[in-house]
Amino acid sequence: MNYSCIIIEDQPDVAQFLAQYLIASGRYSIMGMAHDMDTGRSLLASVEPDLILLDVYFPNGNGLDLLSELRTKSIKSDIMLLTAAREVHILERAMQLGICDFLVKPILIPRLEQALSNFESRQQQLADVSELTQSVVDTVLKPTSAGSGTKGTPRLPKGVDSLTLEKIRTVFRSDNQQSLTAQKVGDVVGVSRSTARRYLEFLLESGELCVDHTYGTIGRPERCYRLGKTDE
Repeated sequence: MNYSCIIIEDQPDVAQFLAQYLIASGRYSIMGMAHDMDTGRSLLASVEPDLILLDVYFPNGNGLDLLSELRTKSIKSDIMLLTAAREVHILERAMQLGICDFLVKPILIPRLEQALSNFESRQQQLADVSELTQSVVDTVLKPTSAGSGTKGTPRLPKGVDSLTLEKIRTVFRSDNQQSLTAQKVGDVVGVSRSTARRYLEFLLESGELCVDHTYGTIGRPERCYRLGKTDE
């Protein structure tokens, strides 16, 4: 399924990174980007996307005010808040206004992917049911944040299944010195590059893999993954 998205973020480089990542996943269409509140309001006056990625601080306003306006207008879009702010009251207010997730900058790829997977899972669960039951409610509202699950057995995020994860681990265990790109891992395991990267970033975040950057023939940096921990 393809989801529509609008990005309202005052830093063009951050907005571009998010747009490129979402497009590369093959699961999202970017309906527009705005770097200020007024442009964001204009976009949302004509388009109601499935998902809005919304910054908090803008030179001409506050994203929480825009979020409040959208809820007053009964816009149904799910909204993920993006911020470098550390004030607890911002999270409290955002939760009151019904955000679907809250991402603290700098945004980590595994955490972004987890947020997107959670959003997609909720969308699919609601689309697949014809009537509300307690089981449906519990499934949709159950916590899926990082680190949840029983001690010593972290719950895998949506979009990461144990069978494929073990196949990718096996690729690296067969030669623990090898350094592989997401494309190479995808070719070996039989999944797409974007899918392989989702699993590799999960293993990177969990500390099983580390990453190096190499430069190809056109000078573009490429991430290569290998067993071990990244030097700090």
